[in-house]
Amino acid sequence: MKLLVFSDSHGKTRAMLSAAEREAPDMIVHLGDHACDAQEISARFPAIPLLCVRGNCDFTPEHAVLETPELCGRKLFIAHGHYYGVKSGTAGIVRAATDAGANIVLFGHTHKAIIDQSGRTRLFNPGSISNHMWNRERTYGIIHLGKDAIQCEIKKAPA
Repeated sequence: MKLLVFSDSHGKTRAMLSAAEREAPDMIVHLGDHACDAQEISARFPAIPLLCVRGNCDFTPEHAVLETPELCGRKLFIAHGHYYGVKSGTAGIVRAATDAGANIVLFGHTHKAIIDQSGRTRLFNPGSISNHMWNRERTYGIIHLGKDAIQCEIKKAPA
């Protein structure tokens, strides 16, 4: 299963639309901060399932703060990250994910792309797809989930 992962779009959807066209994912995940941008992507690609969480710049209750789906036999912990203090480190979100029995943590908020491992927990932050504020490099993520393997990659956003 191929997941296309965005975070911190801040109203900039053109690069997300281009990435969705180019990547042809099985599912799109938006990790918050302008979660409403994900609705535009979903309207353009209605056949692709969308999973979206709320970030610290999202003020409507239509999206949850946390999702913990199971995909391809893996439990994911999906959150924006601001409630777990990810700008100061990942210990809080790793602890919460471990308590939830998750294998993979997807988070945003920092605008910095990360692929890391903490014990048995894979950490993945796709960075920011927008050129909002201090963000110098616009990125998104791809996760290939298989029964026996997980492959994560960070890609530069299309111009």
